[in-house]
Amino acid sequence: MDVYEILFQKCLEYEVLLDDEKIPLWKLKKEDLDKVNFGLPWENLQDLAIYLYELKKEQQRSKELIKCDIAEILVGIAFLKPKKSGSLIADESLGINTCLNYLSELITARINCITRYYYLMKKPHNTDIFDEIILKFPQKKDIRAKNINDLREIVYKLRSYFEK
Repeated sequence: MDVYEILFQKCLEYEVLLDDEKIPLWKLKKEDLDKVNFGLPWENLQDLAIYLYELKKEQQRSKELIKCDIAEILVGIAFLKPKKSGSLIADESLGINTCLNYLSELITARINCITRYYYLMKKPHNTDIFDEIILKFPQKKDIRAKNINDLREIVYKLRSYFEK
């Protein structure tokens, strides 16, 4: 099982509220999607895109490694709707692609931060799934993450999970 399969499983374990009860995403039925509260800190895809852009900028300027919940972000990308009016990102597929691009750039910025400030002889013990994705790549200067297709696959797998 590779790191992206593990990440997909973590996304399915993401807890949502249905009728005031916390349940993992995988227990939902297609008809529950309209009634569920995902408990996400963003209201729409545009808010998520702005959050990811700001996080990427912060990571590029920081010597600290900025952590975020990648499973929560992917669930948001998969299930948040675009803002209805007055939005730069009014189209759902454009919103998804924008968020995926920013997430991929965030991961690239994090990789560059790791390689710039830390020499990894071996994988640290206290890593989370976000670090697992990053540490999968060879440790070179100015690396560009080629993960956008893997991340896109997870998002569309999550969306299609409920179309069975």
